[in-house]
Amino acid sequence: MMPIIYTPTVGEACEHFSDIYRRARGLFISYPNRDRIDDMLQNATKQNVKVIVVTDGERILGLGDQGIGGMGIPIGKLSLYTACGGISPAYTLPVVLDVGTNNPQRLNDPLYMGWRHPRISGEEYHAFVEEFIQAVKRRWP
Repeated sequence: MMPIIYTPTVGEACEHFSDIYRRARGLFISYPNRDRIDDMLQNATKQNVKVIVVTDGERILGLGDQGIGGMGIPIGKLSLYTACGGISPAYTLPVVLDVGTNNPQRLNDPLYMGWRHPRISGEEYHAFVEEFIQAVKRRWP
């Protein structure tokens, strides 16, 4: 049952994320806002977070770089943790670190909601991820 529910359904949602977006579910942190990560976490609507699933949208279910469309992965995984593991959704936070995308289809899509920039890499990327990790530790020690 999980292969039917998870992989094709979540994959389809990731590929069409900007087309089907209705409301915010989770936290989107883009590289240009890297100096505001602490503020963004303080403003998160969930106060007692115990489980965070994070993606940068690069390797999505064999579909490749989906940019912020990768948010379907944290949402899907946390839904499974709730359904199968009994973790209350009140304690979960899906996050996408928007580091750009190298997917020309996403970059040229007028509805794409992510940062329209080639994906950052190397030291810039690692420093951004590390800053996010440290900010999470400060917010939810």
